[in-house]
Amino acid sequence: MEPSPNLAPNLAPEPAPSAPFELSGGDLSLDFANTWGDRGRPETDDLGSYPRLLAFARQTDLVAADVAEALAAQAQADPAAAEAALQAARALREALYGLFSARAHGRAVPPGDLATLNRALREALPHLCLACEAASPAWRWGEMERQLTAPLWPIARAAADLLTAEKPVPVRECGGSQCTWLFLDLSRGRSRRWCSMTSCGNREKARRHYHRVRKQKAGPGGAPD
Repeated sequence: MEPSPNLAPNLAPEPAPSAPFELSGGDLSLDFANTWGDRGRPETDDLGSYPRLLAFARQTDLVAADVAEALAAQAQADPAAAEAALQAARALREALYGLFSARAHGRAVPPGDLATLNRALREALPHLCLACEAASPAWRWGEMERQLTAPLWPIARAAADLLTAEKPVPVRECGGSQCTWLFLDLSRGRSRRWCSMTSCGNREKARRHYHRVRKQKAGPGGAPD
């Protein structure tokens, strides 16, 4: 059976060079949530294909090169399964955004998002095992090359670890009006507001200055020139 036309574009080889992901969230789970920078603009979604999911997994060392090659071959052989894995990745990403955005703003834990994370954990954790490849045992993921959703396993575990940390670091959401970036606030006074001062910080300051000048020109009850 030939792959469905609407699935084939998502499985095309990633063009080279592929734009790297910006990993400034301070935690793997936040970096994954940040693969969609502005949820008001679909074009900012950087997880547009299964190869992009593999690109994120390689950049963050979630999978080895040989595992990524095996998964890419599976995706080419079974487009429907690859599309399902991509949709599972997007669902987990949006659940993580919902959970950590709620934490950043002091809201209650969204039950649906927590359920999505728990489903991902139920799939992931049976593959976690101890290996003695170095001087002492260490955690590793087994059989990653056999499951198209394997890149999501360490992401789900990282999210659970961050949510249950004994001494949590504050999670913030960028204060930019067109940014949904999440990050750990490691600033000295825990007062960081922007994902980046050079982008959202300066842009927001310029926007406020523009509206302040317009208001001053308009005067009381008037319209600007």
